[in-house]
Formats: sequence, C-alpha cells, structure tokens
Amino acid sequence: MICNFVRLCLDAYYVYYISSDGRNYYQATDEAKMQGCESVTISVTCSDGATLGQGTTQYKCRSCGGSLGAHTKRCAMQTSVSENNLDLSELDAQQREADSQVAALQSQISQAESENAALLRLIAESSIEDAAVYRQQYNANKTRIDQLKTELAVWQQKQSELAQAKAEAAGDNDVPTDDYYRIPAIMQDCKSAYNLSWQDGGSWSGYTFVRKATMPNVNGIVTFKATITIARKPKYFLGIKIHRTIVQISWELTTEYTDTHVADVLTFDSSMSEAEKARQVNDRIAELAREHPTCKITTEYARTAPMEDAATDDVWHLLWSSDRLEIAREVDSRLTKIYADLVSLEKMMHYKRSIVDVLKDVLPPLDDNQGRRFTLVEECHRRWMENARNGGKEDGL
Repeated sequence: MICNFVRLCLDAYYVYYISSDGRNYYQATDEAKMQGCESVTISVTCSDGATLGQGTTQYKCRSCGGSLGAHTKRCAMQTSVSENNLDLSELDAQQREADSQVAALQSQISQAESENAALLRLIAESSIEDAAVYRQQYNANKTRIDQLKTELAVWQQKQSELAQAKAEAAGDNDVPTDDYYRIPAIMQDCKSAYNLSWQDGGSWSGYTFVRKATMPNVNGIVTFKATITIARKPKYFLGIKIHRTIVQISWELTTEYTDTHVADVLTFDSSMSEAEKARQVNDRIAELAREHPTCKITTEYARTAPMEDAATDDVWHLLWSSDRLEIAREVDSRLTKIYADLVSLEKMMHYKRSIVDVLKDVLPPLDDNQGRRFTLVEECHRRWMENARNGGKEDGL
C-alpha cells in the first residue's frame, strides 16, 4: 500500500516555471472623453520586421594585425582585391644563411678531425719530445672541434626551426576562405537579388557597417548590416608573419515596415450613459491588445457639434432632431466602413495585380493598322512577308 502511494505521488509530480514578458501599455478611455460621443473608431498599428538574407564569409589579410582597426575597415571595403599571399623572402634568406653556416661548420669540423687523425699517427711513430708537440696540437684541435660542434648545433637548431616555420607558412591556405568576397560584393549581390535602391552611402557604427535601402512592394526600410571580427590572429616567427589574419564578415539584410488598419467601429445608442460607453470601449481595446500584443492601439472619437441657440423662433427644420441624429450616425458609419475598405484596398494593391494587367494578358493584341491606307513601301513589305509565310507553310516549316 505504501509503495503504491509513493508511485502515485511520483507520477503526479510536475514542474512549473514562472516567467513574464514586457508590459504592453495602451490608453483607456473614461467618461469625460465619452461626453457627446456617438461612435469610436479603434485602429491597430503594427510594426514588424523580417530577415531577407544573412550569411558569413572570411578572407585572409596579410597587412591586418591581430586586432581590429581602421585598416581592417579599409580592407573589408575594398572593391578590387589583389594577390595577398605571404612574403617569405626574408625567411628564405635566413634559411639560405643557416644552410651556408651549417655546411661551412661541418667542413671545418671534418678538416680538424682529419688533422687529429694524422697527429695520432705521428704521435705513435715519433719520439717523446716530438710526441709532446703533436699532442699539444691534437688537444688544441680537439678544443676547436668541440667549439665548432657547439656552434653547429645552434645553427642546426635554427635550420630546423626555419624549416618548420616554412612548413607552417605553407599551411596558411589550409583554412578555406573567399579572399575576394568583401562587403561591396555582398551589397551588390543583395541589390541584384532584391532589386534594392540604396538611400545613402552607409556608415560605420563601431565595427558594424550599416546601409539603408528601399525595395519594391515593401512599404518600409531595408537595412543592410555587416560586422567584421577577427576569426584567427596572425602568427609570427622571428618577426616574420607565417600565418595571415583571418577576418570574418557576418552580414544580414532585414526589413521593417509599419501598417495601420481599422480594427473596429463602435456605434452607441443615444440612451447609453457615458459610463456604459467607456466600459464597452475599454473592453474592446483590452481584447484587441491581447490579440495584438506588439501593436499600438489608437482611438478616434466622433462627436456631435452642439446645436446653435436661435435668437428667434423663425427656424425651419426639414427633419426632427432625432431623425437628423440617426441620419448622421448612419452616414458616419458608412464613411468609416468606406475608410476601412480603402485602407484594406491600399494594403492589397502592394501584392495584387490590377484588372488592367489581367486584361492585357487575356485580350488579343490590337491591330493598329486596320483600315489604314499603306504607302507603296509598306504595301510591298506586307506582301513580301505574306508570301514568305505562305511559302513556309507549303514547305512544311
């Protein structure tokens, strides 16, 4: 029984997370604003954005350092990029010097060792007095050979380091990069793909290049952003650069637009009090705010102008006051509906084809020459073309 209870408790265990988002404020109405109000038009203004394209590219820069600077910006904005490989001439000169020193030291050591071998034979064959002189020369050669071998080891170590540095320099291109695809080339591709019209020359904000543009069928501003960073710092050997700096360009093309549409039109009965009108409007505004959390809600109030006081009783009225108010409400409601339809039509005109465009595709082309008297040259040309078409039909072409 206890085991079953524990199992049921574990099965009913849930984890709840409490979170929140940003507040969405909207302006509510009150009784003072509803004084003499006959209808309220509630509009919703939404601002949205979309990412049209984004990407990342890298290029190697021989003259760029390990940190960003003005030179890095200039390199990123180059339109024509020349060959930018490493300059290893100084490294090759040092390697030739090391090879020459190693060869010379090895030759000197070999010569000294040959002299010592000859001195050993002379020591074995000579008298005690001569052997002492030969042994002194042998010891001097031995000391010189040790010094030459120590110097040879230093140059051989440098020779090995230079060979390793050249091998690493040969691997500078192991990381694939597009060295000729810089910010101007990216902007040109975006312009061709989306038919952009640049509005300015662009500017730098830190190490981010920003440029504004417009695009057909989009009622808003298109923004191009490109940020440069150091993807790999350069590497040096004895003050010689063996790995170039890799600069990374991260770009994106975004659009922002604003659209306003009439969400609702509230028409009130003349018998309603201002408190009831305010409560109805606030309830509708709150409902629209929940449906459109990122949009702005605005209200427009339609009020009746106060009647002018007549100084005399000689005033003619075609309609009763209640009838005039009813007609005014109906006209205001119809005008509001027409305004809403015009806003929707204006929005659809950006994305739909017109009736004239459809008729141009469906109807046959007009014959502008029908009934016109041709000149002699035009008549000859027309008959020549007609005979050529008939001849082609007879030949089966």
